[in-house]
Order: sequence, then C-alpha cells, then structure tokens
Amino acid sequence: MTPGRAAPAHDTHGLPRWPGQCFGCSPRNPHGLHLHVEPTREGCVASHTLASHFCGVEGIAHGGIVSTLLDEIAAWALILHTQRLGLTTDMNVTFAKPVRTLVPLEVEARVIAHDARQAETRAEVRGPDGAVLASATARWALASAGVVARMSGLPRASIEEFFRDAAHAMTAVPASPAGTTG
Repeated sequence: MTPGRAAPAHDTHGLPRWPGQCFGCSPRNPHGLHLHVEPTREGCVASHTLASHFCGVEGIAHGGIVSTLLDEIAAWALILHTQRLGLTTDMNVTFAKPVRTLVPLEVEARVIAHDARQAETRAEVRGPDGAVLASATARWALASAGVVARMSGLPRASIEEFFRDAAHAMTAVPASPAGTTG
C-alpha cells in the first residue's frame, strides 16, 4: 500500500478490513502480518507464509508470532460468527512441531461456544503436509462496538460498519452438505 493512501474497505474475499492498525490483519500496519481471512461455516481459515524476519532462530518462527497467528485467526472467527470483537482473557498454546518461516501455512479457527458476554475458540497452524504444528484454545470477553470505540479511539460508526460488513460476508458462506461439518 502506498503511504498516505487509504486501504480498501474490503479484502479480496469480500471481508471488511479492520479500520485500525491491527498487527495481525491490517494493511495499514507496515510491520504487521497482513493475514487474509476466509470465512468457513464454523470459523475461518487463512493461508499464510511467515517472512524470514519473523524468526526466533533462523528458519523457525518466533513463538510469539505463532501465538499471534493463533490469536488473530480466532479473533476473526469471533468477528464473523458473533459480530463482536473478542478481547483475549486466556489463551493456552501448544507447540507441537517447529513452525518454519518461508513455508506455506494454513491457520484455522472455530468458535467452540459463546453467549452474549464471552466465548471460547480453538485454533491451529498446519504445515504444508497438513500436520498440526501449533494449536490454541482461548477464552474471550466479547465487546460491543461502543466499548471498542472507547478503548481504541476509533470512530464508533466505523466499527459498527465493520461488524455489519462482517455479518453480510457470512451470508455468502455456503452451508455444509447434510451430514458434514466445517
């Protein structure tokens, strides 16, 4: 993105772009991950390749970056399925195998449970062979657009539009055939 130019309101999958500088997904953050999310019936998925500068040890992604991928994809599952922003209150990450940089990864999350105030998610990072490299379960406090606006300083109208657009994007997700999930 050219400095000084506004980022498009929607990504290539028709999902709204977060109106702020989110490290995980915003094209407005020049140092971020720029994750591109696709909705699924039960959550969301993203294909992503971590740049080499996100390493801890050369060739292996930093654990904090892997945790950020898991947190971000789970947050999007909540956004798409509850039209609310989740504030992570607890996250348990399991690192099963090294997550390599410069290798195509699949990051996926689903909402396990939610009510009006809280939610629980499960997220995974998989390697090119489909093996689970890292996973996380997380608990979230769900926040309204008004709360998010007060916390972030972003205009409430922008946040409300973001959530409306997220709800609209979900109408395009096909239902699973009878007898299948996800």
